[in-house]
Amino acid sequence: MSSSSPPAWFQSPAPQPPRSPAFLPTRAPARTPPIADSDSDDDDRRTAARLLAGGYGDDGGASSDSDGTTRHVNERSPLLSGATAGALSPSTGSASQLRRSFRGGARAKRGCTDVLFLGLFAAYWAGMVALGVVAFTRESSVGFAKYIQDGVDFSGRACGAGRFVYFPDFRANPDFGFCVDACPAAAGQDLVVQLPLAGAGRDDNGSLPLQPVTFKSYATHAWTYACAPAEVKNEAVMIAQLQDTIGRFVGALGECWQVLSICCGVTLVLATLYLVFLRYCGCFTVFLSAVGIQGILAYASYRLLVAASNPAYYSDDPAMRSSLQLGAVVLSCSAILFLVLAFSMLPRLILGAGFITHASRALSQLKKLLVVPFISYALLILLFWWGISVTVCLFSAGETSSRVATVAASSPPSVRVETESFRVDTRLRWLFLYHAWGIYWTATFVLSIGEMITATAVSVWYFSSEDRITSRKVIRLVDPVAYAITSTFKFHLGTLALSSALVTPIEWVRSFFVYLEDKNDYDSNPVTEMLAKCCCCCIWIFKSCLKFICKEAFYVTAIQGSSFYPSAKLASTLIGSNLLRIGALSRVGYASVLLGKLIVCTVTCLIGWLLLQDISSPLLPVLAILVFSYGVAHAFMTIYETTVNMLLLCFTLDENMHGGRGNAAYAPAPLIQSVNHHLRPKWQTVL
Repeated sequence: MSSSSPPAWFQSPAPQPPRSPAFLPTRAPARTPPIADSDSDDDDRRTAARLLAGGYGDDGGASSDSDGTTRHVNERSPLLSGATAGALSPSTGSASQLRRSFRGGARAKRGCTDVLFLGLFAAYWAGMVALGVVAFTRESSVGFAKYIQDGVDFSGRACGAGRFVYFPDFRANPDFGFCVDACPAAAGQDLVVQLPLAGAGRDDNGSLPLQPVTFKSYATHAWTYACAPAEVKNEAVMIAQLQDTIGRFVGALGECWQVLSICCGVTLVLATLYLVFLRYCGCFTVFLSAVGIQGILAYASYRLLVAASNPAYYSDDPAMRSSLQLGAVVLSCSAILFLVLAFSMLPRLILGAGFITHASRALSQLKKLLVVPFISYALLILLFWWGISVTVCLFSAGETSSRVATVAASSPPSVRVETESFRVDTRLRWLFLYHAWGIYWTATFVLSIGEMITATAVSVWYFSSEDRITSRKVIRLVDPVAYAITSTFKFHLGTLALSSALVTPIEWVRSFFVYLEDKNDYDSNPVTEMLAKCCCCCIWIFKSCLKFICKEAFYVTAIQGSSFYPSAKLASTLIGSNLLRIGALSRVGYASVLLGKLIVCTVTCLIGWLLLQDISSPLLPVLAILVFSYGVAHAFMTIYETTVNMLLLCFTLDENMHGGRGNAAYAPAPLIQSVNHHLRPKWQTVL
């Protein structure tokens, strides 16, 4: 079978799914090819005459043009010569090469792609499960929860809310402290405590009897759950001795499961509602989202500025107050930056809102795609629960140690007390990097599954013939969404695992050079600093290009079922032949749903912040809510984003395979009109 022949299931009148379908026929359906727009009727007639004269070639075999270019069966000649087309419109001149790159007909059978990387992904998750088992089985959660929330005394008993731990001899015995109702503000006060002294005889129950011990106080001030010495100038010393700031922030995640669950439900409701509004009133929704995001950022900045400047808020927690100040600065800058970007990107946002109508037209025949985001949401919920649970256990893992401490006192002069302290296993915390990378890889993998299903179904819709009466696509497959789901899970999980993990290692290398650049700020070495900046710039450019090519290769895999490398090679050819408009095509889908992602994230985080007022350290829970809400918003909005991007990519492929620009054989008329008016220079539209 010729590579330019359409698959049999495109021509078969029976509405049965194929055994090995190919979405990408290289021959147009039996209808007059679309004619490029022109400024005059005479130009239209001349263009139509040339198209009809060129025809679709004859079935006798290959032929040669006047310039020596070999034409294959059913491949019609472009409107311009090869040299002229290559200079003015590169995609027209490379149509023959591009069409032969696609595996049409019987060669387009789908098979398992990039199986090796699926095995690596499974092996990585085996390590994550083993790490989770280690974290869950270590002595950690109960004792550490008391340690980071309210503090514990020398015997390991929690002081409770509203009480503080006073350390009478914090330099010599930082693990000996007892609970007090208020921190002594002046020195010289007598503090009488009942202590079980070591060496005394035990009673009938085997416990040590309590004896009164008097301590002379020193001036302190309240700091979270501890009484910090007032004369200590470097408060970081007290943090290192009396509390674990990072562990306290992470441990706050374990305090707010109810709030996290509520925010998960809020995210689902907001994403669903925004998707509905986007479907029925796209442009108005985009405008309203921009106003809403600006208002939320301004309000959140105001709240954080008030909290950071009010001495009554977190007066006993300098670390938390510093975090609030940093958050207020970040949100204030974000509000100003968003306002500037909203005005600068206004034409692109309006253009994206306009292309949503074309995506809605495709989705109206692919209604089952609306179920895919809910599947992604369920998988993200499970991943979110697993990630937070293992993270809390990793940061709270440790062991309880006991010793007999000799503590200086006022009366008697010294006492020997058996102390119990919890020592955090900091070595196990380094494994959090392995865990965090696995969570990121898996989240990207889950989101990529939804994108692959959407891209495959949309490509089936696009490359189907159109009913001239109803202007609806006549899809030969009985259920294109079911076919997309089956082919994704059966053949392409390896490609998804590879594309999900490809860009992040490059980002790690760039982070290393950024670290060197920051380090050189102190070394004052201009040569090394310049080299680090150049490396960061080059790596950023390479990462951006690779990320874009990976996304296009991802879409090509959805269309023709090839593995990652052939798809990336073909995507590079396609990008190189459409450089004049690839910038406009690449960001339309992203701009169409960008505000939706931002509005879901900002509203969910604002609700979470209001619900976390009673939590000791709410910043990390809010950050977790931000990450999860963005993932859910992406899972829902990617239906429109992927649909818009796939329509534009399929349109580009359609033109390249059928004679160049202005000769798309499968594109609906409204899509052709939108591309000609918004995404194509005027001289290309005329040609």
